[in-house]
Amino acid sequence: MAARRSFAARCLRREVVCLWLWLLVVACVNLVPRQGWDPARGPVVPHDSFPADCSLCHDSSDWSKVREDFTFDHEQETGYALVGAHATATCLMCHNDRGPVELYAARGCGGCHADVHQARLGSNCESCHDQQTWRPDEQIARHDTTRFPLVGAHAATACFRCHPGAQVGNFAGAPVECAVCHAQDYAAATQPNHAQLGYAQSCETCHLETGWRPARFDHPSSFPLERGHFGLQCAQCHATPGLFVGLATDCSNCHADDHQAVADPNHVAAGFGLDCEQCHDTRRWSRADWSHPGSFELTFAHAGRRCADCHVGQSYVGTSSDCASCHLDTYEATTTPNHALAGFGQDCASCHNTAIWQGATIDHPSSFPLENAHQQACSACHQVATGYAGLDPSCVACHQQAFQAAVDPNHVAAGFPTDCRTCHGTTSWVGATFEHPASFPLANAHQVACTSCHQNGVYQGLDPSCASCHMPDYQATADPPHAAFQLSQQCEQCHVVTVWPSAPGFSHAFPITSGDHAGQTCFACHTNPANRTAFSCVDCHEHNQQEMADKYDDVPGYVWVSSSCYGCHPTGEK
Repeated sequence: MAARRSFAARCLRREVVCLWLWLLVVACVNLVPRQGWDPARGPVVPHDSFPADCSLCHDSSDWSKVREDFTFDHEQETGYALVGAHATATCLMCHNDRGPVELYAARGCGGCHADVHQARLGSNCESCHDQQTWRPDEQIARHDTTRFPLVGAHAATACFRCHPGAQVGNFAGAPVECAVCHAQDYAAATQPNHAQLGYAQSCETCHLETGWRPARFDHPSSFPLERGHFGLQCAQCHATPGLFVGLATDCSNCHADDHQAVADPNHVAAGFGLDCEQCHDTRRWSRADWSHPGSFELTFAHAGRRCADCHVGQSYVGTSSDCASCHLDTYEATTTPNHALAGFGQDCASCHNTAIWQGATIDHPSSFPLENAHQQACSACHQVATGYAGLDPSCVACHQQAFQAAVDPNHVAAGFPTDCRTCHGTTSWVGATFEHPASFPLANAHQVACTSCHQNGVYQGLDPSCASCHMPDYQATADPPHAAFQLSQQCEQCHVVTVWPSAPGFSHAFPITSGDHAGQTCFACHTNPANRTAFSCVDCHEHNQQEMADKYDDVPGYVWVSSSCYGCHPTGEK
């Protein structure tokens, strides 16, 4: 019995020892980090297919630390490039104990990223997200593809204001009716009171998405809100709270106080009507645009004046439209010319206009038009105060002194007529345009001062022959000597009026411009000083008189003289 108890005790001790050994092994396996591995990085991925040399990847100082110089070309080794945020993720984010990474990569983004949208936005995460950052972009533009594009203030509104679950990725469809979001605004509106007046809750009828105020309510076309009427508060015209129907559209309904307060001009005293539109418009109130009667249009200097300038004493009926009713003082004060003394009419419009008072535009009689230099002040010709009628229009009436003082030429001595227009024009007094007789036109070099030909004041019966002026030139010419050669004194036979030295008109009977005779001086042939009209051939062409007599003895009338040479050789040829 004792032996049996001893055996049982030994067996129990063996079982207890075995249990403690088993617990120790389990504790070592689960509680002691394997060679320093950080459990925060997750379970160790099996390295069965990895190289046996751990130092290729791990730092010897810390099992959880990867070597700083470790490089791994993920795209080259796996065929999948790590872009954006994927490039900075740790390996265990994808390669872990969940299983082969290829299975999760085949599912796309959803293989790693939980769908917080609960499959309401589809499975293509890349339609909103990219690999750079998880935050979606261009959501306002993407919202345009929905039934509620984000415009104006809606584009700046946080998503959760319309999509309550947006903060956790729930963008379930939201209602698009204005009242769903703006019911409180509708209820709080008092100017005007939307609820009391029964306004529709479709806010877009009056309001814009770009700004809640002001509203764009379409006022009835019978009273459009334009310019000065635009932008006013409804209550400024609709003074009775809540009453927006049946309001009078007459101007005086709002502007009666303005009508009564106006003093320039006094609308009440002048009996002006209450229809403000006759003079005013909605652009501006302070300046009326009343159309003055067509019988007296307000143009230029008459425009923009105060009514009281003409309508003295607030009298707007029966006002005289005569110029003198306003300008009589100016008429009587004018001295250049003196209107009253000259007997000018008081119709200022006959000379003046409303554009400018100075510089009257009187139409001078067509019998004496004021052109060019004649555009002078009235008093330049009308020197007597009463001399505006019957004034002598002849030139000498004003230019007598100039006529008598002229010395080049002397008009009086020459007996010139006193009708200045014969030679002078109104553009310039100096430089008369007298037309010389056609029998002796003043062309080219003949355009000289009158006294060059008409000396001693003689302008009648002057000899028109060339020699009357050019005889000294004729007698002084030595090459050839005109007098000795007895050349004609009609200079124009050889000379022209463009240039005197050369004589392009002279025609020599014997050709001297070509051959051996070209370039010879006159005296080479005309050798007789006593008679330069005679010429000699034998002085240059040496011939024996007897030989020539024998040679031409059969020629009738042959004699030993140069004229005989010329008779047979008129062109100088053999």
